Amino acid sequence: MRSWRLGASIVLGIAALAPVAGPADARAPSLAQLPVAAMATVPAAEYATASVLAERGGTPVEVALAVAGPFEGSAQHVVQVNRRAEAPTASRVTVLRDGLLDDSIRGERWEVLLERTSAGSWAISEVKRAWRCRRGAQPDRFSTVRCP
Repeated sequence: MRSWRLGASIVLGIAALAPVAGPADARAPSLAQLPVAAMATVPAAEYATASVLAERGGTPVEVALAVAGPFEGSAQHVVQVNRRAEAPTASRVTVLRDGLLDDSIRGERWEVLLERTSAGSWAISEVKRAWRCRRGAQPDRFSTVRCP
């Protein structure tokens, strides 16, 4: 069962790099390529449930999706990068969301950093978040600025 989850993580990561739109959007950058002006650190109390999932053996992708919460939008991309391939000691999972059902926030970006514990489970070491606005001065990037 674990190997399937790892395989799904890799497939999701590869899908995040592939364009979803047709030839008309060929010049538009993918969500993963959008600039990040700044990210806000999320307090640990806000992802306590995801921390418990990590301690109980959840995979990095499962933990990151628990941190980000339910998804209601048009596109979600998940990219996982591990330190060491065979027996990862750390993992960074980026969750990129676009087309959110919100009139001011178009998308969000989550960065979830995890470290492997001596017991073999994962522990969240840091979570950061940024938003992409629908309108305003810079709708082409992720930032911590409140969306108008």
